[in-house]
Amino acid sequence: MFQTHIPVDYLRDESRTSGTAVAITFPQTVAELADSLREAAVRELPVTVQGARTGISAGSVPDGGVIVSLTKMDRLLGTRTGSDGSCFIRVQPGLPLAALRRHLSSDLRPPTSGLFFPPDPTESSASVGGMAACNASGACSFAYGPTRDHIEGLTVVLADGDTLTLRRGQARAEGLRFSLVTDSGRLLTGLLPDYRMPRVKNAAGYWVKPDMDLLDLFIGSEGTLGVIAELELRLRKKPAATLGVLCYLADEARALTLVERLRAEAPSCTPHLLAALEYFDEGSLRLIRSGAPQSGLLLPPARPHWNVALYVECALQPDNADKPLSLLCSLLDVCGGQADDTWVATDAPALEKMRGFRHAVPEQVNATIAERKLRNPQLTKLGTDLSVPDDRLRSVMRFYRADLEATRLEHVIFGHIGNNHVHVNILPRDMDEYAAGKLLYRKWAEQVVAWGGSISAEHGVGRLKKELLAILYGPEGIVSMRRLKALFDPACRLNPDRLFQAEPSAECIHDHTIRT
Repeated sequence: MFQTHIPVDYLRDESRTSGTAVAITFPQTVAELADSLREAAVRELPVTVQGARTGISAGSVPDGGVIVSLTKMDRLLGTRTGSDGSCFIRVQPGLPLAALRRHLSSDLRPPTSGLFFPPDPTESSASVGGMAACNASGACSFAYGPTRDHIEGLTVVLADGDTLTLRRGQARAEGLRFSLVTDSGRLLTGLLPDYRMPRVKNAAGYWVKPDMDLLDLFIGSEGTLGVIAELELRLRKKPAATLGVLCYLADEARALTLVERLRAEAPSCTPHLLAALEYFDEGSLRLIRSGAPQSGLLLPPARPHWNVALYVECALQPDNADKPLSLLCSLLDVCGGQADDTWVATDAPALEKMRGFRHAVPEQVNATIAERKLRNPQLTKLGTDLSVPDDRLRSVMRFYRADLEATRLEHVIFGHIGNNHVHVNILPRDMDEYAAGKLLYRKWAEQVVAWGGSISAEHGVGRLKKELLAILYGPEGIVSMRRLKALFDPACRLNPDRLFQAEPSAECIHDHTIRT
């Protein structure tokens, strides 16, 4: 079952970090996955669970032990229709998002015809199970929310190979106390951590609150409580049409004004949805243009006053389909934007080009860092994932700008400004700049937390942001998370040292050799 020859790709992920392992296994069914975890327990091996390895927090990078790759658990398992007419599709965790989208777009038969799965992370090659494990979101989370909002059921395999079958609405906590019965009849009882989650876009740590649906405990837990083995996803009706608008503006202040006005006016567009609201600063636009010859991205000739840009995407219903565009035009006038500085896409090819524009920044950032790593292999990008409440958007942008101007670090700022969640990507040239960027990141995280924000809005914590999670929840919060993990994984064998460092006293396994 365990293979000792490990292809090198399985030792790294999109965080550009790599690790080591002594074995790898590729289960194809829930039973085979359970057997793999039992065998790892017998051999006292820590387990790194992997999906498509598209994460950028090093959550799927192994640190010894065995890799359990879910890439071969990639089947569609069936559909059902709920009593209210809702449609659900059951899938294995290794199914790529792109494959699910292809299936839904090509299947013209009931019950899935005309339906789609809304979460929209940058990497469509992401696995659905990985999206659930990290509660991924993406650009369209402004309208549709994160992956959690679209999950109706899970099958979870625990560290000892036992399984839990969870359906939304069937098991709830009583205050902070909870109990779950495994499929073998074993009773698990415990207390949820007693910390307050930030009331912003958030994917940091265990999602907990009094009287919660216990299904939500495993979504976003990053494979530390159990391994997601099957998912039931709630599908949504496709919009009648999609409108994409790229607006160039003279400066960041005008862009922030437009963001605030669009958010305020969005409810008046009902039943249309303001699906995405994405920002690109001057550095981002410059980076996109520098990479256009290699990427093949077609761009209009630049103009002197095109210093920042907003990408706005609306999901339209048949009636009054022009209302979002007319509203946007009126708001652009208020912000000093012009019609000839604005590009509109209404058909699929044009929309794909605009989405290519949106995805070009992280791709160019990664290409830049990859080139610099040839000279200095230790270098990595520093990409923030911080989010703040609505009333702190201007404050956090000023905060970023002041520190970046003072340190003169090369950077770009882009991302999901509709959720007050932009990514500051620092591009260090050497390890001194990397160290300076790390200090800035921690300083920003401390201030964002003080403002009621989150240290990770969508990428999760993984192995790279553990110290930031401690800022968010404090020592007591981390202790309570460890206690919760110990209930489900007493030997600390599933994805150890993700989210938080294992305590020295914990029964964690540090001898990573295979025992026969």
